[in-house]
Amino acid sequence: MPANLPREWYVLEEKVREEKDLKRKIELLEELIKITPKHKGTENLLAELRRRLSKLEETLERKSRKSKKTAKTIEKNGDILVSILGFTQVGKSTLLRALTNANVEISSKPYTTKEPTTGVCFYKGIYIQFVEIPSFFLKEHLSICHSSDLLLLLVRSENELDDLEMILKKNKLEGKPRVIIKNDSSIDSFTQNTSKMLDEIIKKAGIVRVFMKPPGKEIEKRAVVLKEGATVKDLIEKLNSNWLKTFKFARIFDKTEFSGRRVGLEYRLKDEDVVELHF
Repeated sequence: MPANLPREWYVLEEKVREEKDLKRKIELLEELIKITPKHKGTENLLAELRRRLSKLEETLERKSRKSKKTAKTIEKNGDILVSILGFTQVGKSTLLRALTNANVEISSKPYTTKEPTTGVCFYKGIYIQFVEIPSFFLKEHLSICHSSDLLLLLVRSENELDDLEMILKKNKLEGKPRVIIKNDSSIDSFTQNTSKMLDEIIKKAGIVRVFMKPPGKEIEKRAVVLKEGATVKDLIEKLNSNWLKTFKFARIFDKTEFSGRRVGLEYRLKDEDVVELHF
């Protein structure tokens, strides 16, 4: 061992050897290299420390790549992302197919769905994307729920609901908005009134749907989706912020006796408002 190494060098070197966390080990080793005296007697030591550092960094990068490869992600293709959760054989795949026509396998065998499966439906101006979460409740699958706007819990009994709630709590998902659907009779009974289910999803998602009406033209069928509490200014900023420079007023068409009234930028929009912008 080269001479003239300070006492703190040996203390830090021991910390490096004992540290188990890879990131922290790299940080400590970098610090050890910094405090190592730079002279002819420490050249071999510094070379060895840098080799150790390089090897640790390669290991960290390899683990990071592996983690990214195995992580389950779903690209959001709709205005609302809804995760369907429930125990095996409760009818999640049947529901997904009924709502979205997704090509999913439906079987009497338990745990048929092995990976998250997605489908999209267009309903009342917006695209709602559903993801069926496999009943294994793996953390890598439940990570999708964290990025979802809402959870659709499909259960057969109160006991199942309680058990499902425990799983959500364990995975820190208890605060997520949810819609609870009970399928306690035939497996297809709950798909007969999907409109009510979809209306409830939109209500719980915390959004407002705004339908644009260009002056002199028909109302557009595709809604602009904003968060609850959004204003006309928020709407314009989402469409084209440059329009704010020439904005004069907006007309709001709704189900009230004041339909067609003029409003300004601070008007708070309601769900299903029809908006005509004037510049």
